[in-house]
Amino acid sequence: MRSNHSMKILRCTLLADGTSDEVLIPIIDWLISENFPHIRFQSTFAKELGKIGMSLENRIPAAIKFFPCDILLVHRDEEGQGVEKRLEEINTALDKLDAICTPIIPVRMTEAWLLSDEMAIRSAAGNQNGRVDLKLPHKRLWETQLDPKALLLNALCVATEKSGRALKKFSPEKERALVARRTTSFAALRGLKSFDLFEDSLVRNISKVIENVMD
Repeated sequence: MRSNHSMKILRCTLLADGTSDEVLIPIIDWLISENFPHIRFQSTFAKELGKIGMSLENRIPAAIKFFPCDILLVHRDEEGQGVEKRLEEINTALDKLDAICTPIIPVRMTEAWLLSDEMAIRSAAGNQNGRVDLKLPHKRLWETQLDPKALLLNALCVATEKSGRALKKFSPEKERALVARRTTSFAALRGLKSFDLFEDSLVRNISKVIENVMD
């Protein structure tokens, strides 16, 4: 994980619950650019780790092996299990591994973090200048939604302002990844406890890596 030579590029690897959670990469990139505008970095999504199952005890070492990095970001949706339980799962899997790890634990699921930019949703739906009400909840309710994924997919469909056959041809599942890429700023997520914990951990760990290089 760590190197004794001077760091030219900060390498970050994201290990997520599923392939669709690659949408977290633009959020990670934005946070790094916001907090460390002068460093070069590369974010990689760990995938195709082989037939090792879903156990973090197997997946974390495989991610480190196949996608060497300075910081490993481990995503687990909270999904009613509680943040402490998810942190315990991650820490147990990291036991005896030489890894600097930042946990990412959205309440419910990742899609709760994709509700902040209405224009990004309209753009992903191919109708950036649309005016129809998307009925997005207020910020204080983003992480209380029972199914933020369904909420986001519905908002994408509504944003198209299509109906009938034209709407049936539209795939919100396919376009949801565009929402993250079209979001210009994730600053609106600040104030959500889960997001603030993630940002604090990431900033602390990047600072640690930079200090290690300078020592």
